[in-house]
Amino acid sequence: MSIAVIDQGAELYWFASSSLLQDEITLKHLNSIQSGESYILKELPKIVILNGDDSSIHAEKFIAKIRNHVFARNTLFVVFTADTSPEYKKALIIAGAGQILYRGKGHNPSPKFFRNLIKWFLNVKNPDPQTIEYKPVPFEVDGEFSTFGRIGWISASQCFIEVNLDLLPGQTIELKNTLMDELGIKDCKLTVLEKNKVGRYYQYANGYLCKIESKNTTKDNNNILAWITANQNLSKYKPIKVLYYEQNSENRENIRSMIKLDQRYCARGFANLETFQEELEYQLPHLILIDRQLIEMSKTKFEPLKKFIQSHFCYCVTYDNDSVTKLEDYKKNYDFAMHVPDKIESELLESMIKKLEVKMFAGKEDVSKNRVYFNKYSPYSRISLHTPCKVTELAISGIGVQLPYTMASYCAFEITAQGFTHLSLNRMQYFRSFINKKLATGPIYHQCIFMGQTLKDNELIKNATDKIKEVGFDKWKDETMP
Repeated sequence: MSIAVIDQGAELYWFASSSLLQDEITLKHLNSIQSGESYILKELPKIVILNGDDSSIHAEKFIAKIRNHVFARNTLFVVFTADTSPEYKKALIIAGAGQILYRGKGHNPSPKFFRNLIKWFLNVKNPDPQTIEYKPVPFEVDGEFSTFGRIGWISASQCFIEVNLDLLPGQTIELKNTLMDELGIKDCKLTVLEKNKVGRYYQYANGYLCKIESKNTTKDNNNILAWITANQNLSKYKPIKVLYYEQNSENRENIRSMIKLDQRYCARGFANLETFQEELEYQLPHLILIDRQLIEMSKTKFEPLKKFIQSHFCYCVTYDNDSVTKLEDYKKNYDFAMHVPDKIESELLESMIKKLEVKMFAGKEDVSKNRVYFNKYSPYSRISLHTPCKVTELAISGIGVQLPYTMASYCAFEITAQGFTHLSLNRMQYFRSFINKKLATGPIYHQCIFMGQTLKDNELIKNATDKIKEVGFDKWKDETMP
């Protein structure tokens, strides 16, 4: 497990190093964006810490670039900056920054909070509730919750979305999307039909087939169909999901160069088999290309593939760039997979893709003609989901909020609440979900962490929590009303 620190100077590295002194975590200091990128793509560190004020880095562009790399897309980023502008914060969040920590003259973030944040980021899916210090006071205000996701495809009456919410079939949620705005569709809502029946294309916790409903559903569905018919040229249909498993960074780069954007497949890459079964169930791949040397190191991790292939439409090809494994042993012991003598060539990959296409669609209607599949760079692929919420608690580190849905840990979201103005904060605030629990009364409670709070914000929140402890929330609220 390693963490990379990218900064021309050594100050940020020494801050991180001293904060994590008690932990067995390897830190690597890179003093240029070029050396940083090279290290990330070679070592695939779990976390990268960036100096957001270094003009040579362009943090938001660098984060977006790395998170679009087939092997490095799971990298988490922490950005240190003195730029407190809302525009820069939003740009970093959209790019994929995990957290933004502010520093100024004579001021750095709390080393304790930074250490706890890193411990959480090393285990975002199953966090220890004790990791983040949380001492809340009552803070009961109504707000509007919104979180972000992607739309994979849209038809006249249905769509496939990926989000970090745990929705159930039959549940409905409000949708906002550029296409709906352009078509003048009012009060657009999605009702969940199926959950996680196909593998994910993006990096969200869940994927849903949804029914599209609106203020005038019949008319709006016809408008969507007309738009689809007129915009088939925008469709980027990539039904085949490919997973690569390669430990050698040079070989990973060779694999990346084989991936062609105009082909009908999307790819994900991994450097080991540590979470192999989880990735199978999450991605539901159609083709797996795996270095046999990784299998040699983790044979028990590889074994679940046999059962997966028996119940899913999936093929596996093993290879060995260095020809050190015994091909005949693999043919004998793993007859559910195909085995090639040495490395994977682009011709073999393209041949496998063509064969998969034929088998996947043989005798089936081509449903893609009635849909538009959005490229991940298309503004139409971006969605936000909205619902009323209730904020119940306030602490220096974050808030407690009740929702009708469960958020995955690390889910990024916004809450707009007039109550935040009583703190002299902007009415819209950014958060990441930390832990959650089902309440006996029905809603789901979430403990959430502020994203990008400045020193001034922290002081305002501390003053408010101290006062609420002293006089109670209702009296404090009356005293702070404009």
